[in-house]
Amino acid sequence: MRIMHPTDFSHTAEKARVLALDLSERSSATVHVVHVQERYQVSSFGPYVVNLSPDLLKLLEEQRSEEVRQLRESLANLTPPGGSSELRWGKPLPELLELAPNFDLIVMGAHGANRLDNFFLGGVAGRLVRRSPTPVLTVRDEAQTTTVQRILVATDFSSAAENAWRWCCALAERGKLALSLAHVLVSKGPQPLAQTREAVEKLEALACERKVHHLLREGDPVSVLPRLALEEGADVIAIGVKRRSAAVGLLFGSRADGLIRSSPVPILSVPLTTY
Repeated sequence: MRIMHPTDFSHTAEKARVLALDLSERSSATVHVVHVQERYQVSSFGPYVVNLSPDLLKLLEEQRSEEVRQLRESLANLTPPGGSSELRWGKPLPELLELAPNFDLIVMGAHGANRLDNFFLGGVAGRLVRRSPTPVLTVRDEAQTTTVQRILVATDFSSAAENAWRWCCALAERGKLALSLAHVLVSKGPQPLAQTREAVEKLEALACERKVHHLLREGDPVSVLPRLALEEGADVIAIGVKRRSAAVGLLFGSRADGLIRSSPVPILSVPLTTY
């Protein structure tokens, strides 16, 4: 198993790195630490590098070389034994999307001053979840998780959710993780008994012969699932992702977007194309 950990060297990214290392130890996986730098930061001359004297050009090149050295040293310090690191130049999203197919899981921090979609590296985490062919585990700064022992898999019984369940089952077997399976009945007044029974039957059918705890709740998934994860002692909430053209359809549509943006429990988004 191969895990990619993109980092911007922030406190939130460090929280994600801790989980990446934990999962790598549990599943005998390798960790590849990546930083994408858009441009050189160290320069006394700003953008004005035209018609500089040879001496000034030499100084500028020395500054750039020192910046590269410092970045590579920082990456090396974050890389676990047996892992690897990489410094790439360019726009973070396309660079990470180019790397994504080479890995089985991406673990990254998600943070920002704006709750709408101002994620890690200026929106990269949110956009990466929407476009990555590889499952992405996003960790917010509010997360207290330092180890992954149980995953709460949320399902609406769609093909994307069923795929997420199968992917999580494979990860659980590899990493000796516990699983819980949950469905949230969206509140629209009293739920008919027949609808509740049908949901229970679908949960049992999806779990098949696996010994997992089935959970059925009513309410808004954005608020219910994080509470349910804490109640279950789950360290991660897994949801299914289905892309539709340039946008993405998540497990509960716009509710899943809200879940990824606000949940203090890390969210594992599994795209339909992975299984």
